[in-house]
Amino acid sequence: MKRILHIAKPAFSLLLVMFTFLLLSSCTSFSNLVRSQVEGIPSWVYTPNVRSNQTAFVGKGSATLAFNSRLIAYEDILSQISSYVGENVRDTYYRELTTTDAIQDLNLTITNEHIKEDPRSPVETFLLASSDTAKLDSKRSSVLNAILERDKTITDLLAQADSAYRANDDGKAINLYLEAALISSEGPVSARKHEVENLLEKATSFISSLRFSLFKPNDTNATTTVYLRRRSRLLSPKVLNAPIIAQFEARNSLGRTYTDSLFFNTSNKGFIDFIPYNQGLVSSGSIVFTVDFSASMEKLEAALPFEQVRALKEAIELCMISFPYTLVSPYKNAVLVADIHEYDTMGSLLPTKNALPSLIDEYAMDSLTVRPITLISEDPEDMFVELAQKTLNPSLLIVGRVGVVKQVNIGDKFTVVVSGSVQLWDPKQESIITDTKEVEAVAFASTLAEAQQEAFVRFGMIAAALSFPYLY
Repeated sequence: MKRILHIAKPAFSLLLVMFTFLLLSSCTSFSNLVRSQVEGIPSWVYTPNVRSNQTAFVGKGSATLAFNSRLIAYEDILSQISSYVGENVRDTYYRELTTTDAIQDLNLTITNEHIKEDPRSPVETFLLASSDTAKLDSKRSSVLNAILERDKTITDLLAQADSAYRANDDGKAINLYLEAALISSEGPVSARKHEVENLLEKATSFISSLRFSLFKPNDTNATTTVYLRRRSRLLSPKVLNAPIIAQFEARNSLGRTYTDSLFFNTSNKGFIDFIPYNQGLVSSGSIVFTVDFSASMEKLEAALPFEQVRALKEAIELCMISFPYTLVSPYKNAVLVADIHEYDTMGSLLPTKNALPSLIDEYAMDSLTVRPITLISEDPEDMFVELAQKTLNPSLLIVGRVGVVKQVNIGDKFTVVVSGSVQLWDPKQESIITDTKEVEAVAFASTLAEAQQEAFVRFGMIAAALSFPYLY
């Protein structure tokens, strides 16, 4: 008898556990049923009843207007689906769900709706959506696969970045981190270090460690050697293969100022030798050197909100050095004289002097004083004899010839084209320093005289711009 009782005890305990479970389940269902009855809403709000191969989502919305309440309920359903599959599906399915009460991709339909209205409270809308579980799981699997693919790509990029950083190729390392951040922004990732914020923070710290320095800056001819180094506790290694931008103010052939950029690379030396290749460099100003991350930043700014890239942009803007300069021409305090002859379409000398004053004004912008003179001779030998007779003893002689080659009337406007050249001469050596070769200038005006005058003026400005490099 004792043996029988000993065997029955475990069986009794199992029955007791099963009974308790069923009782609790029944209590939960009963509790939800009572709750729904008390609140005046359908029981499916708390215990949705769908087929075994279906997944239920109950959306709830509350607003002053029933229409708005329903939209919020839709949003609630989409939020639950997003949590289920692991990615935000709101933008993908919102329009379809709100207009058709269905989502074809997920085999989802709105099967029940309840609106609870009370004059003392906002309107409440309850929507029951039933979706194909297999399709939801498939969506979840595709999201997981995308996460794994993003993680692998980011891992590979960071490995390349670490290798580049060890090789002192900081620019490449930073760009790889920014590329990884761009990929991370496309969707969820599994590792915290792969999140956009952490990748941008790492790139920002790398940029903040970069330091420019100038070696042998010559502010009178705007040349210098620019080093880029990484600040560290023990050493300050030179940064290799870094793309550098030099920005400065320059004047175009019409005397207008604009910001120009020259692009360099530190290559395997870790520095650049800066020479102002732009002949229009203004005589006094500053050259700003920065590291070029513009390609990566353009993509990031298109993909991320401004606040997310603010710290990165600020770090890039702070990573710069300014090199002030003032070009000093050997002709600054010297005597410069000039004459430009102007001719009509027939080759006859005109009494006008429009090109010369504009050339003189352009030179004056660079603190060079040019004195206008009148030379009758055009042959170089006779020209220098005539110049000697004027007892000017100049350090530089500027002579030019320009004539009208075309003038036409189109509608109510006249177009005039002039062509000519200007030479810079060393009077002491009686040798030519430079020749602008043929220069054309075009002007439009309501009268022929105005168009011709403007064309000569522009010629003088262009000729001055082309001859500037030979004055320093």
